[in-house]
Amino acid sequence: MHKNLLLFVTFFIFIFSSKSQIISSELIDNALMKAKEENKYVFVNYRVESCELSKKLEHQMTNETCKPLYNTSYVVVDIVLPENKAKTYFGSIDNRVKTNTKVKGFPFWYILDNDGNFIEMSYDANGNNIGYPTTKKKVNEFIKIVSKTSKLTERKLNIIANSLHIQNNEQLLSGK
Repeated sequence: MHKNLLLFVTFFIFIFSSKSQIISSELIDNALMKAKEENKYVFVNYRVESCELSKKLEHQMTNETCKPLYNTSYVVVDIVLPENKAKTYFGSIDNRVKTNTKVKGFPFWYILDNDGNFIEMSYDANGNNIGYPTTKKKVNEFIKIVSKTSKLTERKLNIIANSLHIQNNEQLLSGK
């Protein structure tokens, strides 16, 4: 855990100004401790202040219907980046995560186990950022990741999916 956490903190040293880095690292460090105590994963969400999709994902994860569902499996860390810092993230995750994908947009999120190991990130099988899932296909990809990393039943996963579809003004087809 300490080795992975040290690598993770080192990553932020190169990305953030020292004040932002300390705040972000503390948030994630505290979340990892809480996740360990509660046997949960950590859902780290990077969003940009001015990004509408970032705001939608935050709303999705904090609305009164879905927040309790997410909170059963995750300690959620919401890191808000000012607009002028966001551009420094594009491509920067590549060396931290063993993948060919790069940060391509916001919101960008990933899931850690309670030892600080990467489990999943906001990319579909084709390397496209799911971010806030705006289409039925992206909602399905998002739900697939949440299903793999949570303790949620199919009924509760459907509540989250329906909430996303409603927020997107899409109709959920009964046949999946």
